[in-house]
Amino acid sequence: MNNSDVSRRPHHEVVIVGLGPTGATLANILAGYGLDVLVLEREESVYPLPRAVHFDDEAMRVFQSIGLAEGIGRDARVNVGTKFVDRDQKLLLDWPRPQEIGPLGWYPSYRFHQPDLEAELNRGIAACKTVTLHRGASVTAVADLGDVVEVGYSHDGAKQVVTADYVIGTDGAKSVVRAAMDCEWEDLGFQERWLVIDVQLDKPRPDLGDFTIQTCDRDRPTTYVRCPREWRRWEISLWPEEEADDVTTDEFIWPRLRPAITPDEGRIARKAVYSFESKLATRWREGRLMIAGDAAHLMPPFLGQGMCTGIRDVANLAWKLAAVLRWEAPDSLLDSYESERREHTRTYIETAVRVGEMMNSAETAEALTHAIRPDGAAQMNSISRDLDHAIGPPEDEMSGMRMPQPRLDTGELLGDAMAGRFAVIGPGEVLEKVTLPPENIAAAISAEAHPEVAEVFSDLGITAMILRPDFYCFGSVGPQNSGGLRDVLAEFKKQVHG
Repeated sequence: MNNSDVSRRPHHEVVIVGLGPTGATLANILAGYGLDVLVLEREESVYPLPRAVHFDDEAMRVFQSIGLAEGIGRDARVNVGTKFVDRDQKLLLDWPRPQEIGPLGWYPSYRFHQPDLEAELNRGIAACKTVTLHRGASVTAVADLGDVVEVGYSHDGAKQVVTADYVIGTDGAKSVVRAAMDCEWEDLGFQERWLVIDVQLDKPRPDLGDFTIQTCDRDRPTTYVRCPREWRRWEISLWPEEEADDVTTDEFIWPRLRPAITPDEGRIARKAVYSFESKLATRWREGRLMIAGDAAHLMPPFLGQGMCTGIRDVANLAWKLAAVLRWEAPDSLLDSYESERREHTRTYIETAVRVGEMMNSAETAEALTHAIRPDGAAQMNSISRDLDHAIGPPEDEMSGMRMPQPRLDTGELLGDAMAGRFAVIGPGEVLEKVTLPPENIAAAISAEAHPEVAEVFSDLGITAMILRPDFYCFGSVGPQNSGGLRDVLAEFKKQVHG
């Protein structure tokens, strides 16, 4: 095919393949930067039954950044935590989740109904003038031609071909975009088959409780999840010899639903055998092709971090695409997407695997406590993970640190004032003396004008900071930086604002 043939193709800045929560979040973020986005989704409509059931405060902060937190939060419920019990339902360990707003500006843990979440994300996309969505579109070819990517797909009975500056695969474990890249799966060693059952209650069952119930039983670990409204979930570990056709029968399922529930109290809306795996794609970027979410990683669900990790992926990637396509940043900035996200994700996968193995082996409170906290502390803590290999000023220990979200003196949260931009935060008199990035790239915020910001800075021992749009620190001014904010801004200009 010659160059003139390619140049006549319809062109988009970004093509997203796959419209689950990860792809839909990415489309919403990119639209906020005014990028021309085409989304290709194989399914004709949103899947009507639950799949993922948990997200955290970091994911909610991303939803806040695209203006959808209120609607998503309205349909979700704050998670109260997990009780680990033995096969006789005797309590082994209590893991309550905080019922107060946390340092990121949201509750630390939420339970949700995925069709509700996707409806809100799709509502956001429908309001985006620069996003085109084609449902019922099957991608048949992805080819990186060097200066553009060519994407072939079938839609409405016709074959279509478009080009794009970048193509992002958020199309799940069987990603066609990953298949077009030179990458394999790195297997981290966990693989188990579980039966997942979603029940819609016909009548209230308050005695089932609001806590997640994790039954630690070497013979058959099980999980009960309190989901929003009338939805409840059970996950049952399967033996190797048990066939899917046998374990999805009513005769197998109903006797095993714990705490007890009977067929006259609810209906089974979904029953599916899943293979819980732990895998990382060996490459997340090849040229103009990138992957995110389940296309890039698979993890067992024991931490409820699978979807959350995909949301973090696209929050990281989206602003870097905007920087390259709008802010004259070098294309090499996109290399940091993989270097920052891949090892970060590994930590979550390995922790989820450890919790899963613990559920399979620990049957006493002592063994469970030791498995969770070898130091003997009978508690579990949420992961708060900074980025390794983060971009930013060399030797700045705060580069890549996940930052709190204080409330400004105006009453709005910090992320709302950022509006998808960087934030340069510091003393007002210092901000007046330095050359700041353009307003469409960074918001200048006087630290002393906002007491909660000043308190965060005091706790961190810094006087100024550049905060990234994904709410990790780019660089800081403290005792280790004698050059002050000018040095941090110079590094910002070199790496982000060409």
